[in-house]
Amino acid sequence: MNDAPERKALLEKLAACDTATLRRLAALLEARDDAADRGKSYLGYLRAVADSDISGLKTSEKSYGNSWKLRGGVDTFHMLKRKWERIEKRVSTDIAVSAASAGASPYDIFEHLKADRGADGLIDDIRDLRRYLMLVEAEMAARAKADVADSGRGYLDQFEAIARADIATIEDKEKSYGNSWKRSGGIGAFMMLARKWDRIVQRVTTRIESKDGVPGASRDNVFEHLTADRRAEGTIDDIRGLRQYLLLVEAEMAARGEVEIGTARDNRTGG
Repeated sequence: MNDAPERKALLEKLAACDTATLRRLAALLEARDDAADRGKSYLGYLRAVADSDISGLKTSEKSYGNSWKLRGGVDTFHMLKRKWERIEKRVSTDIAVSAASAGASPYDIFEHLKADRGADGLIDDIRDLRRYLMLVEAEMAARAKADVADSGRGYLDQFEAIARADIATIEDKEKSYGNSWKRSGGIGAFMMLARKWDRIVQRVTTRIESKDGVPGASRDNVFEHLTADRRAEGTIDDIRGLRQYLLLVEAEMAARGEVEIGTARDNRTGG
């Protein structure tokens, strides 16, 4: 069987990729077996991670209120974007082996979480992004429930339902797919995060024109896009998917004993 046409088509797709995507693919090809893998034990940490998110968000609200959404959906999307870019910049680097660190390969999120013990570590960025994603869905759920354009503080009442749904989805998928999400190690796990984020960006940065009384969406306005997107697998599904993968990552690292579950900035173990 001649597979030359298929190979040519694949190579043409690779040639069209941007440099960041090519770096990710190169790292995935060099992925190594993960001896620290704890199998399915991460499932026992999901609820604790979700509870820490709820607690952290409610604590933050007491200090900052709903400032995260005061400037609308564009600013909220850029908040997500800045956090993702910070995560990818950190994970894309190489951390050299030293007396204090086992080092970390580019794009291996598990190795980076183990190696990064700074005062403002990678785990904090992962928690922050996961919580921002929860805020976005909570706001949209609260708006739909009350039929309002802005829920005020109503989004606070949606966290528990969202957390329960995330855990139920993960547990249901585990029955069908097992722990396939991490079988390619930390690099493969990061690639899944990156694909979800890339889909969100592609969708939210595309303007949707209003048509036949159906509202459109401005470029970068995540709230407008979530309202306008009526697809069977819409932007909200990508937001949930990314949040659930971020939940899995912290649960896995907790199972390995590499992070202490808690609210943001309290994961220091002195390592």
